[in-house]
Amino acid sequence: LLRSPNERVQEQAAVAIRNLSVEPANEIKIMEEGGIPPLLALLRYNSESFQRQGTITLRNLSVHDENKIKIVQEGGIPLLVSLLRSPDKLIQQHSCGILRNLSVHADNCTRIIQAGGLLALIALMRSPDPIIQEEALVTLRNISANPGGRQDVVREGGLPPLIALLWSFNEDVQEHAAGTLANLSVNADNAEKIVEEGGMPLLIGLLRSPNERVQEQAAVAIRNLSVEPANEIKIMEEGGIPPLLALLRYNSESFQRQGTITLRNLSVHDENKIKIVQEGGIPLLVSLLRSPDKLIQQHSCGILRNLSVHADNCTRIIQAGGLLALIALMRSPDPIIQEEALVTLRNISANPGGRQDVVREGGLPPLIALLWSFNEDVQEHAAGTLANLSVNADNAEKIVEEGGMPLLIGLLRSPNE
Repeated sequence: LLRSPNERVQEQAAVAIRNLSVEPANEIKIMEEGGIPPLLALLRYNSESFQRQGTITLRNLSVHDENKIKIVQEGGIPLLVSLLRSPDKLIQQHSCGILRNLSVHADNCTRIIQAGGLLALIALMRSPDPIIQEEALVTLRNISANPGGRQDVVREGGLPPLIALLWSFNEDVQEHAAGTLANLSVNADNAEKIVEEGGMPLLIGLLRSPNERVQEQAAVAIRNLSVEPANEIKIMEEGGIPPLLALLRYNSESFQRQGTITLRNLSVHDENKIKIVQEGGIPLLVSLLRSPDKLIQQHSCGILRNLSVHADNCTRIIQAGGLLALIALMRSPDPIIQEEALVTLRNISANPGGRQDVVREGGLPPLIALLWSFNEDVQEHAAGTLANLSVNADNAEKIVEEGGMPLLIGLLRSPNE
């Protein structure tokens, strides 16, 4: 009856099918009975009533993967893109909702772009209706998860409304705006434009959001921005270091990963080193050396490595109980973590007080064992740390007692200078 020549009959049949489509068990049955082509045909009518019934029903059906395929095969994407410009808010909402469901597949993101959907989706971000804003945002977030889509969204003017929506009172809107910016900021040119458009301070502000999903997406975006050296000091100047350190206190490996990766990037800059220490970062980072997550171990240790180029910070690391944790990380099976721990200990052992502490805490056996490593960077830093320690006569004697001498002599023949 959706194909009836009588529009009143069609409309009532459409309402009935819409109601049936609410039941998940009917989603695939409607497709199997040939329902998708006539439902899409309703969208071509110059009738908001028909278009409402069609989009609501197709929204329900489009959660199922087989239905997604059929909607696309039947030419649904250009139709739905055209309805994004409907003056009817409900039609806008459900057309966008269908595209949201379809856009979980990368090929469909390309089709939406080719159908001219980006400009319409970007326009919907300026809708006064937060439900429509959210539908547009999630679709754009899916599109921006694909490398080609990232540049297209920015090229079509997507950044200003995305950044504006970070101010939204709706936390779902904030989350998806921040998540889309996180995707876009993977591209260095986009990251630069996000900063130019004023996105950085707003994203830093969202690190303090009471909503953890918002915090996490803002953290990912800030992490991506922190890759660019020009942004290292800007993030600190915008007040970013205290909320980044606060992420490390959460009982969430995801938050801790984002925080440590970003702080690792920032900690190469001397002013940021000072701020991290002033804000109580060293005890927090030392505690994360014992994390069961290898990435958190690696980046926490990497930050301490950067901080330890200053002698005062070496003392602070020792006072925070960092030596035992660093010595334990030398026994990690991961050579990247071994190297991070070794360089930190090498820096600590460059200071007279630190030399005795490293040996006293049991550092010699794992240091000597790492002279056997197949990784030449690990060998270098193990030998370098032993070189620092051996300046002290008591330490030199212990290195010999622990069997370090023949291994060090062997490394004199290393092909690595």
